[in-house]
Amino acid sequence: MRSNNRILKILKVDFPVITFVSNNGDFRLIDIKKLFKKLKIEKDDWGYQIVTNKEVFGLAEVVDKAIAWKSISKKFKLSDGKEMELFFHLDPIVTIENSSIDEESNKLNFGKLIRSLRKARLGITQQELGERIGSDKQYVSKIENNKTDIEFRTLRKIYEVGLDLNIFIAHYRCDNFLEFTNSICNQKFLDWAERNKSNLQLVEGIGTKISKYLISNSIETTEELSRISFSELLELLLKKNSLEFYHHPDSWLTQSKLIANSDWINLIKVQRNISSSDNASVYSKIEGLAREELGKELYLVG
Repeated sequence: MRSNNRILKILKVDFPVITFVSNNGDFRLIDIKKLFKKLKIEKDDWGYQIVTNKEVFGLAEVVDKAIAWKSISKKFKLSDGKEMELFFHLDPIVTIENSSIDEESNKLNFGKLIRSLRKARLGITQQELGERIGSDKQYVSKIENNKTDIEFRTLRKIYEVGLDLNIFIAHYRCDNFLEFTNSICNQKFLDWAERNKSNLQLVEGIGTKISKYLISNSIETTEELSRISFSELLELLLKKNSLEFYHHPDSWLTQSKLIANSDWINLIKVQRNISSSDNASVYSKIEGLAREELGKELYLVG
């Protein structure tokens, strides 16, 4: 345990428990109330307000690889007469030694998904999947019931050999789960899309002419377009020219919302559906525009 003596990141603060990652990659939990009781930190002791005030407790952060509260400070007099101000922190070794493994966070739950794919996609038994990957029914059962950890090489073999699927590791920020859909995209494409996201002409069906018309009616960005109702959009378009042909205007607001929310993969799916219905290119409009500037490499796979 002594070699595992640093806190890398706090994942969750849920009074009185803090979930954190230690330097060996473990996801761990510590109940601060129980720790204070064990350490005999009582009412009049420095830092005790951490377990009596939820707002103060919520200010926990990692400082110098330890869990700390900068809002709780105290001046100490040194032997040379000088004063030093310190903030309250927990010794990382004590923290880790008094914490427990967070089983749910440590477990990547592939078992349920593998079982579902095995049954629904291929309709094969555990024995058949085991034979495909050079193993047996018992091992597949352990995997599907999360009774064993899976190395990445084994996981890849299960997907690519056993299930006939390619595997891709998605990622997202803890405060934005939906971001995982964009993780398949090359960062250059994501940066380009963010720079251009206000441009009305990213919307399939809106060209230079219609874009200028919308701007003249105080709809200058995709975000502004996403806020109006379909009836307001129709009124504007009919006002312009009741006989003019418009390309899938019923999708413009949906597209604009996806653009405003930076939901690029779902935008591409919507635009590809529109293109396929018109027997046009298999690529979406945003892909075509991006390829003109960036080249073909828009994705991390494929």
